[in-house]
Amino acid sequence: MQEKNEVNKKHLSELPNKGDTIVGNDVWIGQNVTIMPGVHIGDGAVIGANSVVAKNVSPYTIVAGNPIKEIRKRFSEDEINILLKIKWWWDWDIDKIINNLDIILGKDVNKLKDL
Repeated sequence: MQEKNEVNKKHLSELPNKGDTIVGNDVWIGQNVTIMPGVHIGDGAVIGANSVVAKNVSPYTIVAGNPIKEIRKRFSEDEINILLKIKWWWDWDIDKIINNLDIILGKDVNKLKDL
């Protein structure tokens, strides 16, 4: 007689695979957030506290709720495209970051594309 635990065991290859869960750079995730398997969260996104993330979140988008709903974009579409193209500060050399802090901390995204 097989033990109960052995009957219910599945091999890893038999389990459903929703894909990798990917969280981009510079993402803020609030307290008690649940992120489901296979979800992609874009760079610069903000996830409100107590949210359930069961679908992908676009870059630089603020979402919240159960299930999540888009609250708003953090920047205009043009500004988001600029930020995604320059790959923002997380890939920059530390000297470049330090030498350009005024522009990085400013509100004019267009100045960043010239760095």
